[in-house]
Amino acid sequence: MQIVVQLEAGTARRFQQQRGEAAASELAQVLAQSGLTLQALHPGSSDPVLSGFFHIDVQDQDSATRVIERLLQIRGVEAAYLKPRDEAP
Repeated sequence: MQIVVQLEAGTARRFQQQRGEAAASELAQVLAQSGLTLQALHPGSSDPVLSGFFHIDVQDQDSATRVIERLLQIRGVEAAYLKPRDEAP
């Protein structure tokens, strides 16, 4: 299962550069406490919108729900949701 996370442009930039800004630090702290890794959905993109999208792999629905609820409380996180299952066309 995968959680999609959208960060504000400034937060995404600071998180990627690993600066100590409050929102990015809080985000890093939540991820570390949960043992999760935030990965760029569009690695290497210079587009300010696309570079704000990330994903987190989780094991189950309950874990996903807890992580999403926590992420949405962090300043700088614009959206966090469980990616729908892929379906054949």
